[in-house]
This record gives sequence, structure tokens and C-alpha cells, in this order.
Amino acid sequence: MHVHELFIFPIKSCAGIKVQEALVTKYGLALPSNPQIYDRRWMIVKEGRHQTQRVLPSMALIQPVLAKDGLTLRAPNMPDLFISTNAFPKEVMECQCWNDKILGLRYDDSVSQWLRTYFGTDDEFDLVAFDDEKFQGRQTKNGDVPNVARDGDMAVYHDMSALHLCSLESAADLNTRLEKKIEVYNFRPNIIVTDVSKPFEEDLWREIEINGVKLTWLAPCTRCLLPTVDQKTGIKDATLESWKVLRSYRRKPEPYGVSALFGIYLAPTDERSRVCGTIRVNDSIQVTKDDPDFWNTK
Repeated sequence: MHVHELFIFPIKSCAGIKVQEALVTKYGLALPSNPQIYDRRWMIVKEGRHQTQRVLPSMALIQPVLAKDGLTLRAPNMPDLFISTNAFPKEVMECQCWNDKILGLRYDDSVSQWLRTYFGTDDEFDLVAFDDEKFQGRQTKNGDVPNVARDGDMAVYHDMSALHLCSLESAADLNTRLEKKIEVYNFRPNIIVTDVSKPFEEDLWREIEINGVKLTWLAPCTRCLLPTVDQKTGIKDATLESWKVLRSYRRKPEPYGVSALFGIYLAPTDERSRVCGTIRVNDSIQVTKDDPDFWNTK
């Protein structure tokens, strides 16, 4: 088994950046050449509340591109927008990410206008950034999904945890059941693995090691409608086929309710360290602890 691809999603629910290597940090994957750029550090909000492709599928087409000392945001029919990592905004804004209150640094009105123009609305849109030196992250253990997170396992603007992993084999298995095939990218994982022995083998992993970096399972990833959005077109599948099919064979009602499971949430095993090491594409994966009875127990 090995790492097939790595992705950092700098802005929640926008397009990701494919990288060959990444730092594994308390708050997710970060860019080695500029650790200020890390997973879900930025978030688009409407009247202070997080926005996602579930409601705005065209967010998939906002593409952050690595630039000197920051990011350039590109989107269809829009001018490029540079976001510096040398100087962050000063204005602190109280935001909401799911049920949690969390702070963000609000960018100026020129950024808000860029977002309003792209979304074709006069609504109050803002871009905010997380200040990892001054702000408190969100504890994964307080997420809606039953989990085994520890006090030190944190998320920023992620849905639940700092790392998300799934396998190519799992996506291939789903596609054998679909008329309209989808890609693994629809699930927006940070770590895509391959050469597992069977589809959904990752369900059972409880501790893994990649290039000396130890990762611990926190929960399965319960799936919403977001993977029905084509990440290349920003168009949601009106039939919701993949969501319906997943629910037909990938549910574990006790304790995860009606949602299907696809992929797993992870965190660095060392919950105290800010940076735990570097992982790379083609790195081998060792499973050091598993739970073979996962699907047989409540």
C-alpha cells in the first residue's frame, strides 16, 4: 500500500492543490515551502456562517494557485485575486462553522466584492483566515459524528478533523454500482491511497504510519450530498445517484445513523506536536493497529 496523491484544500469547499509532499501538522496538511498555507485555513462565510458546495456548488471552481508569498485565486470569468501570507488582515470576525463559534481574520471589501461578483449576488460574503497563534481551534471530539478524538485533536474550518483519507479501490467499488461514474476527488480527501487488499479496507485501520509519521483513527467519514458535485464543472448531479447508492450498502446505523460511510478521519498520534513530519507521494503505508470487527460491533 502506498500514498497515491496528496491534496491541500486551503479554502474550505474550494478546489484543492495537488502536492508531492506535505507537512503533517496539528491542523492538517501544510505546504513545506510555505507552512502558512495549510488545509482549510481560509473559509468563505455569508453573514458570518460557513459556506460549502452543498449550497454553492460553483465554489468547486474557485482554484487557489500557489504564488510567491501567498495564493492566487482563480475562477471562471473573474480577475485573479492575490491573497498574501506575509500580511494577514487585522479585523477579527466572529464566525460559525457548523455548530461551533470560531474566529476569523476578515479580508477587506475588495475581496468581499470579488466573491459577490463571482456568486452573482449582493449578499454579505466575506473571506476569513484562521490565526493559529491567537485563535482557538474546534475540538474534534465535539463533532456531530461519534468519535474517539482526544482533547488535543483539533480542526480549524474543517468539517470535523484535520485529515481525511480514502482509497482508490473504494471509489472503484462504488463506480461498479453507478451508471454515472464519479471520481475519488468528489470526496475531497487529503490522502488518497492505493494497492489496498480490498475496497474499504481503510474502514478497519486504527493506527497507521507513513514515512515515520504516526496517524490515529478518530471516526469514519459520514457522507452528505457534497460528493454529488462534479469537482471539474461545479455542477451537482440532480439524480443524487452516488449518494443514494452509497446509502444502500455503506451504512452502519449503530452508532452512525442514516449516513453512508466513505473514508476515515485521522489525526496525528502525537496530539501535542505542532508539526509531526513530512509525507510524500509513493510513501508506503504500514497499518500498526486495526479493528477487524468494526462492522460486526455497535
